[in-house]
Amino acid sequence: KFERSASIRRQFPSLGYRPTLPKMGCVESTPQPQLVEPVAIGMGPVGAKGDTPKETEFSMSQLGIETPHIPGDVCLCGRLPAAATAAIAPRFKSWVNVNGAEDPDFHAEAIRNAGVQHVEVRLFPGPPKMPSDEQVEAAMQALDTLPRPIMLQCSSGNRAGAMLLLWLMRKHGYSLESAKQFADDSDLKFWRRCAACGPMREWLMEKMPAADVARLLKPSEGLIFTQLFDPESSTYTYLLACEKTKEAVLIDPVLEQKVRDLAIISEQGLTLKYVVNTHCHADHITSGGVIRKELPHVKTVIARASGAKADILIDAGDKVSFGRLSLEAIATPGHTDGCMTYLLSGSPSFVFTGDTLLIRGCGRTDFQQGNSGMLYDNVHTKIFTLPGDTLVYPG
Repeated sequence: KFERSASIRRQFPSLGYRPTLPKMGCVESTPQPQLVEPVAIGMGPVGAKGDTPKETEFSMSQLGIETPHIPGDVCLCGRLPAAATAAIAPRFKSWVNVNGAEDPDFHAEAIRNAGVQHVEVRLFPGPPKMPSDEQVEAAMQALDTLPRPIMLQCSSGNRAGAMLLLWLMRKHGYSLESAKQFADDSDLKFWRRCAACGPMREWLMEKMPAADVARLLKPSEGLIFTQLFDPESSTYTYLLACEKTKEAVLIDPVLEQKVRDLAIISEQGLTLKYVVNTHCHADHITSGGVIRKELPHVKTVIARASGAKADILIDAGDKVSFGRLSLEAIATPGHTDGCMTYLLSGSPSFVFTGDTLLIRGCGRTDFQQGNSGMLYDNVHTKIFTLPGDTLVYPG
């Protein structure tokens, strides 16, 4: 494999090579073989002078083409030889070049001859002259309206990546930190592997909303909210309190962080009423029991379906009230039988998913009553159907 990829790079120095890594998480995987199967391309003489021209098969990734897993039907490429363009073009319904019609590496006729329905030019310049507002809107409109799959092409694939990230940020309302995380996770070349792309990255960040998730963590409709983290188990704990009455609940606390959590509760002048667990945790021990021994008025809460012991066993639809606020229990089994998601209605609403929904993934389903089909259904029908402005806080 390495010998063949080296030979390809010698033939086409502008091409890159990066292996395609599998993506994991609680998402239905829609096979798209048209985007990943090897293509046969006449590459001309490979060896000594006079050798017979050879036809070589290699994948899109070996052509330096990126296919970010979100949205999954938009590819990014730089300069491509005419033969490579003609070979891969039939896999797309739309092809957009951001350099301009005069670009010598834009083989528009070959793309049209391959049956691509929409072949367009949407200028998206790079440093030192950045895209104008009109050019940005035209580029966004192309991604909004053109049929998929789409190929976005520039000189190196970098501006194509910036164009896609800007569209995703607008479409899904990504905050600055969310956009950075997506670019890192997707390993976008212009974001992680381009030393000259600093000006494009800075321009893009200026286009993103100034507010991010951290700025939303403030009292909302009488809520006092604190998000805590345990680095050993990589889990989140959430402290919620009624601003008026100071009654509080602690969601998914970790035994080793008991002293920290109780200190924060005391510093804020809160009265802890409930310790709520979203499910039985396999990777850490809850501090609910020891907190209850130290503070006898505190009640522990868990789903009845979990089979675990607690002061209060709840079912779907039950509410955990603290002051003027309450958490509604939503049964979301799949990671375990007793997984419960808690919804705090408001403007916006907050939902605490435990391990049912993690950051870019979900809880394991290969042990402790795991069921991947049930988990998928519950995530899609009970969490993804919540109002669009709901803030999701994972385990």
